[in-house]
Amino acid sequence: MFTLGTAAKHVGKSKPTISKAIKDGKLSAKKVDGVYQIEASELLRVFPAIAPQEASTATASVPEQSIALALAEQQNAHLQAAVEDLRERLGDMKQERDQAQQDAREDRSRVVALLEDQRPARKKLFGLF
Repeated sequence: MFTLGTAAKHVGKSKPTISKAIKDGKLSAKKVDGVYQIEASELLRVFPAIAPQEASTATASVPEQSIALALAEQQNAHLQAAVEDLRERLGDMKQERDQAQQDAREDRSRVVALLEDQRPARKKLFGLF
């Protein structure tokens, strides 16, 4: 969680810019004891983080590392859910394909039976027929 000041430093914006984004509804934040608390993912959704060479310190601080880790975990969870959804959809499609193949086999058998006159042979009466 970021305060206005830490959020502003993280994305290279001013505190009034962050505050205005919250008031305009572009950025969601909770107010706890009169201080805004901004989720890292929400902050990065609205404002991209500044590049490391542009940051005032050369190495990432502990909050930045935890933010990156939280974002990676969130992305991983999203991707795992997407993979599971795709697996379910693939299973459904395989079942539909198998059913369609079975239906086609049955239809083909019916057509062949109709083409090959498989009626019982009629008995000839007095050799006339």
